Amino acid sequence: MSGASTEISPKHNRNPTGRNQYKDCPPKNDNRVTELLYDYQRRDIFDKKKISQLLYDEHGIKLSESSVARRRRALGLYASGVTTRQLPETIKRQLVLTQMSKDPEKKLGPRMIKQLIARDTGIHLTRDYIRTEMMRQDPEGFASRDMSVKKTSDGRSTIHTMVVLPASIS
Repeated sequence: MSGASTEISPKHNRNPTGRNQYKDCPPKNDNRVTELLYDYQRRDIFDKKKISQLLYDEHGIKLSESSVARRRRALGLYASGVTTRQLPETIKRQLVLTQMSKDPEKKLGPRMIKQLIARDTGIHLTRDYIRTEMMRQDPEGFASRDMSVKKTSDGRSTIHTMVVLPASIS
């Protein structure tokens, strides 16, 4: 057969603008979406379903759950478990020690230290790692925290007491 070749050269792009059936989805290099994903990371929102819904509800951006996950992965945004496993031990330890040094009265617990690290650096570590590191670095300070008074979500204080039962006499 002689005639025009129907082969397509590898340099030809049939869709140069990248528009496809997902017309409402913003392009990969959309800076607004990137900033919003970083904002959700700082606010401790990691669930792709919730992020997808928040993007639509708050900003009118239609982005599927799988696209949210793909973009977060491309930006290196992970929840605390992955981050804790990937960071070098020296960096994780220094983050915890820095926050502990800002609390000379030793009143902050692992949950608050976790929130402060995330707020100051954007890095999320697991509460278990922070607790273990706090106990390793300052066992007396960790033990001296008053565990009997806790604040409820509405700001009221509640008192928790621990009852120690005597060992049975045999």
